[in-house]
Amino acid sequence: MDNLKSSLFVIGNLLVFFSIYSLIPGLYDYYLNGSDWVVFFVISIVCLFTGLNISFTFKNKNKDVEVLSAFLLTLLSWLILTLIGAFPFYIGTPNLSFINSFFESMSGLTTTGATVIRDLDSTSSSILLWRAMLQWLGGIGIIVIAIAIFPILKIGGMQLFQTEFSSKEEKVLPRTTKIAGAIGMIYFALTILCSFFLYSSGLNIFDSLAHGMTIIATGGFSTKNMSIGFFDSLYTEIITMVFMIISSLPFILIFHCLRNNLSDLFKNSQVQFFLVFLFLVVCIVTSWLTKYYEVDYFQALRISSFAVISIATGSGFSTYDFSTWGTFTTLLFLFIMLIGGCSGSSSCGLKIFRIQILIKSSLNLIKKIIQPRGIFIPTYNSREINEDILNSVTGYFFLYLLIFGVLTLILSFDGQDTLTALSGAAAAIANVGPGLNEIIGPAKNYYEISSFSKFFLCLGMLIGRLELFPILILLSPQLWKR
Repeated sequence: MDNLKSSLFVIGNLLVFFSIYSLIPGLYDYYLNGSDWVVFFVISIVCLFTGLNISFTFKNKNKDVEVLSAFLLTLLSWLILTLIGAFPFYIGTPNLSFINSFFESMSGLTTTGATVIRDLDSTSSSILLWRAMLQWLGGIGIIVIAIAIFPILKIGGMQLFQTEFSSKEEKVLPRTTKIAGAIGMIYFALTILCSFFLYSSGLNIFDSLAHGMTIIATGGFSTKNMSIGFFDSLYTEIITMVFMIISSLPFILIFHCLRNNLSDLFKNSQVQFFLVFLFLVVCIVTSWLTKYYEVDYFQALRISSFAVISIATGSGFSTYDFSTWGTFTTLLFLFIMLIGGCSGSSSCGLKIFRIQILIKSSLNLIKKIIQPRGIFIPTYNSREINEDILNSVTGYFFLYLLIFGVLTLILSFDGQDTLTALSGAAAAIANVGPGLNEIIGPAKNYYEISSFSKFFLCLGMLIGRLELFPILILLSPQLWKR
């Protein structure tokens, strides 16, 4: 009961914050003489009074959040904010069905970027701003959770990333507050910087800010039907690619390097692996396009670089319909979207460090087979990978693939074709957004997918964004008996 009270107290404060947050698109819509401002104002008032009542009711001198509370808080926060975030789509001018509204909101907060709005070009500016704000909030939310809470809870090998703020105690809220402040400054500064450069490339203030928020969140929501391709600007694409990569790097590492030496960022094993991986995949796709599709080399390099970086970082922006590039690129993109970016970033997927650990573990096993009497200790960033971390990463990897397989089967059961089921499941659990075929690819959206499939895609987005365990562990009776 104490765990639930602690979680409800924090959620009450979160609702108060969300009441202020939802006022921003409301005030903007009122300034534009729109009709959606009423919806945002009502949401703001309801969140304010509900949040204050919950906070005062469950106010406790001991505000520390422990293990079970952290799981509860993480899951409840995402579900409650998703539900609230859906109302502007449901009762506002988009006039979407409830499941479509919930899907759009879940896609926003999990920074997935899959949309069901068919005509973004004619959608009101306040709704487009709200979509961007949902992704921006979801991006910083998952960064703080991944850095402050997951290492303490030993989720999927995340205990490798104990920071100077870390503690071995189970009380996580005070440490989260310190980290949120540090990360928040970096996150906000990058958003402003990205928006400024986008504006300098020719975008108007609104498009610059909206895309700046979703780029830093690696979210993928755009204000245009054609996404970044609408602007047809090499400068805009380069800015977008640079900031997508930056947003896929560990934010706590960026913070430390800014305080010390920025060049240390590129000495990190995970960052090096990620950048080399991107370079190799871009070279492969460029070669494929020039050889089999007779695309000019520089044009092939331009469109392949953007597509690969967008998918690998989980952003989901597009400049070209890559679903028409053939079977090889389709399978390759399916592979890289599942891998994702670095830990402690706003990116998605399995995360680079887990792939590194699995590779090191496999190589170590081969060495032991060749030299049975030899002693081989796998390391990561010059630190020994102990058995607990290895088991945690291995378990996470197979659980991730299992959930991906089950979600694919569910979509297939609902009548989706093989590629739609595979790419839809991957795009959901890896929080990428667009699929890899004509139905849900970059040229289309998820509007025509059935409500049954959308429900499970929402579940896949949430499980993938929260790194599997916070949801699955709450189903364990042993945790509740503690």
